[in-house]
Amino acid sequence: MATVLFPPFQARIVKDKTGEEILVRQYDHEKDREALIEMYVNYDPDYRCLGLPPLTRSGVETWIDYLAKNGFAIVAEKNGKIIGHLVIVPDDRNRVDLTIFVHQNYQNRGLGQEMMKLIIEYCKKAGFDGITLVTERTNSRAIHVYKKLGFEIVAPYHEFDMYLSLKK
Repeated sequence: MATVLFPPFQARIVKDKTGEEILVRQYDHEKDREALIEMYVNYDPDYRCLGLPPLTRSGVETWIDYLAKNGFAIVAEKNGKIIGHLVIVPDDRNRVDLTIFVHQNYQNRGLGQEMMKLIIEYCKKAGFDGITLVTERTNSRAIHVYKKLGFEIVAPYHEFDMYLSLKK
């Protein structure tokens, strides 16, 4: 895994499909850790993907600590609560692996897509060559959004490996 110095992320207010304004900002592990754990502890297990997020509080803690140590994250915040989490972890090929979760109460409102657009822009400015992600082949809503944003399926097996080239 590559060591990367991530540039700062400019916080933005985005509007979801209902017109609600939601703050998307850089995750601060020291300040936001408990709020992020809270989001995942209250995450409906039916919305999990590829075994994530972990089911137990200790599993969530270990997972987000790993992500904070090895990657860069943004969060969506509404009324002081974290409702979305997107993290990128660099690899040794100047690409990043992306993981995103939006709390079930805020899904299907375009928030995940807005967060994805912001991180794609961020990754381009940071000089990464591409973004990879993996999703379940049955996650048709997410696959639709990823394709809409330019991702292509590069390995259509048990799950779908998808890739977005940033070299254009």
